[in-house]
Amino acid sequence: MHAPLLSHLKIALRIIRYLNNSPGTGIQIYKDKNFKLSCFTNSDWTKCLRTRKSVSGYCVFFGRSLVSWKSKKQTTVSRSSAEAEYRCMASATYEVIWISNLLNDLSIKNLLPVNLYSGSSSAIQIAANPVFHERTKHFEVDVHLVREKIQDGVINTIKVASADQTADLFTKGHGTSQHLKLCNQLSLVDMFGK
Repeated sequence: MHAPLLSHLKIALRIIRYLNNSPGTGIQIYKDKNFKLSCFTNSDWTKCLRTRKSVSGYCVFFGRSLVSWKSKKQTTVSRSSAEAEYRCMASATYEVIWISNLLNDLSIKNLLPVNLYSGSSSAIQIAANPVFHERTKHFEVDVHLVREKIQDGVINTIKVASADQTADLFTKGHGTSQHLKLCNQLSLVDMFGK
């Protein structure tokens, strides 16, 4: 905003064209008997070229319906892609806990464990390994949170292939076909029925 370039204008025009071509796009909420929460997490390591901070993205589903999503630049610089992914898993875990508590207050029970899908084998291994490593000391709080919630049966981490990583839409740019596929996985539909 303080030092706009021509490249910023081109991106803004691309976004306006996208919004102009999809004015009726919305989220489909399904009437479903499936009362299970699931969450997809993804991070793009050092996405910001100026600060080298990573971008986290996650989306939470209740049954087939998208109920929560977020894309945000992380507050600290991560030393590895595994650390960036793990920080994203921790953020998503907080969101899953909040949503499950809210649903519990609405008398919707038996939501746990919540499947937390991540494309990072390294982050999943850090979460599963109870041995504390020197390499994870700098993000120790997040490590303890995710491990504790796995041991308590709140979340269950699952590896997902990159092509099926729904949260990729919040962290990376894609070609048209992959973008449409991910929008479909998010249950985005054209409300005007084009």
